[in-house]
Amino acid sequence: MKNSILLTRGLAPLFGLVLFVLLWQLASGHYHQVILPSPIEVTRSIIKLATGGQLWEQGGQTIVRGLTGFSLAVLIGLPLGLMIGLSPLISSLIRPLVVCLQVTPLVSWLLLAMIWLGFSQVPSFVVFVTTVPRIIINTMQGVKNIDMQLLQMAAVFQIKRPRVFREIYLPQVLPYLLAGVIAALGTTWKAVAMAEFLSVSTGIGARMSVSRINLETSDLFAWTFVLIALGLLTDRLLTYIANKKLRHWM
Repeated sequence: MKNSILLTRGLAPLFGLVLFVLLWQLASGHYHQVILPSPIEVTRSIIKLATGGQLWEQGGQTIVRGLTGFSLAVLIGLPLGLMIGLSPLISSLIRPLVVCLQVTPLVSWLLLAMIWLGFSQVPSFVVFVTTVPRIIINTMQGVKNIDMQLLQMAAVFQIKRPRVFREIYLPQVLPYLLAGVIAALGTTWKAVAMAEFLSVSTGIGARMSVSRINLETSDLFAWTFVLIALGLLTDRLLTYIANKKLRHWM
């Protein structure tokens, strides 16, 4: 019974993927390749980009920019989220700014970054301002939802702060933080590609802009699938780390 369930779970996504590709192939036969290239044409474009070195060169620049902005968001967002969650005074001072940061349109940050930082730093900056609010808010929510009875018991038994943090705060905040980090990392690749599309001449987003100008739709599809693959791979990696390496803390 268990094996049949596992088999069904494994075959269902595969069947869905095969069905999608078949429908795509059928639909592409009714349109010019500039409008809708076939899966075969897109696969050829991916192979061409990989063997020609563009995939690794341009993709590498996008990964560096995306992870730079994302890493800064985690380094700054985590302590800020903890402080906002622990201190009502800091919460009243900083939380409104975080909300403003979250609702500011992406295009505003793009244009301001071009003025403030120059074009080369725009992608990393846009990733940072896009992802840091989510990390701050998730961390803050994790702190707010800590079981106060456990903290009171720790105070009664005079348990030292490092142990309180390790055995009470960390297990209860970590799931919220991981959820925020996974969501922020998914947003990272969309934000960095958009910023590259509008501000720089290298990276996946920039190559998508060139593909659009040259009407190389198959290349545009290829770069899009590269971004999707980045998102899926990083999501799976973080999920694996959470399940295998951090489970004993949660």
